[in-house]
Amino acid sequence: MNSRTRIKALIRDNNISKLNSNEIEEAKIFFKSRGYKLNHTDWHAFYKSKNGEFHKDYIPLGMFKTKISPKLNQSTQWPALLDKNILYRIFKDFELPLRVVQNINGFYFINDKPVSLIEAINEISKYGKPLIIKPSIDSGGGKNVVAFEVIGNEISYKNLSIKSLLKLYKKDFIVQGFLDQSEIMRALNPSSINTLRVISYLNEKGVHILSSTARIGGLNSRTDNYSSGGLLCGVDSKGIFKTKGYPKKGLAVSETSTGIKLKGYAVPNYDLIIEMVKAMHVRIPYFKIVSWDIALNKKNKPVLIEYNTYNQGLEVQIVTGPFFGRFTDEILAKALE
Repeated sequence: MNSRTRIKALIRDNNISKLNSNEIEEAKIFFKSRGYKLNHTDWHAFYKSKNGEFHKDYIPLGMFKTKISPKLNQSTQWPALLDKNILYRIFKDFELPLRVVQNINGFYFINDKPVSLIEAINEISKYGKPLIIKPSIDSGGGKNVVAFEVIGNEISYKNLSIKSLLKLYKKDFIVQGFLDQSEIMRALNPSSINTLRVISYLNEKGVHILSSTARIGGLNSRTDNYSSGGLLCGVDSKGIFKTKGYPKKGLAVSETSTGIKLKGYAVPNYDLIIEMVKAMHVRIPYFKIVSWDIALNKKNKPVLIEYNTYNQGLEVQIVTGPFFGRFTDEILAKALE
């Protein structure tokens, strides 16, 4: 779905009102003065309708995808460096979900050692705990992510055999152990791994944090994705939740589905999360803007789930305000030069 079709669908589903004439003019003048013609202000209207705040420098999705991302993030490196299998090599000395079996271009691996299909099946069958299988390339939004357990000669997903499940994915996928997440993060929604979306920007002076957003799964959902019923809540520079959470549809809420009050809720070891993100970003300087999905394990240590450089989820502007914050002018100057 392209950005124009997407915003039209959001406007239809959320009954969004247009901006007033002064707001429309202010937004168009802002972008025109920086060398970009803003053809419509529907994204500005969407964000204002959700959070009640107008900002002339909200970043429209179409502009991000066509002008900003291609200029600041090397498209030739995407999606290869976003392959979840490659994360275990690029970020091997950071915390990552336990890998059980990997398939890279049709070849099976266990701890970087090539193995046969039979050896891969045996490794999965003896694990003895819940597992997740997902494509290693382009699995955004929880697409084709399946949780399962091995029960005798079958798995809990559609009563398939392990071999049949692996054949469904063909190639380029990963089987991981279920993350035993922090009790504090689990309390927000026990059925999903609840994460922080931390967005960082790399320039000549180093790595800067643009924003942090808590992503909380919906009731009984296995994913924390906003697009599939999850909740977004802004997180301040000290790791403290802001007042409201926002679902894709409907009004803002002050509590999670489990009754946890959002305002003042604290993310454990937030400083370690930021330290980790900054250390990781310099390893992939091909991308100047990166959205990181970070979970916390049982010991409240940060774990990298994945990172994004193309589909970065600009809907976080609902809770964080304009995507680039104080770096807006600097980033737009680089993108539009």
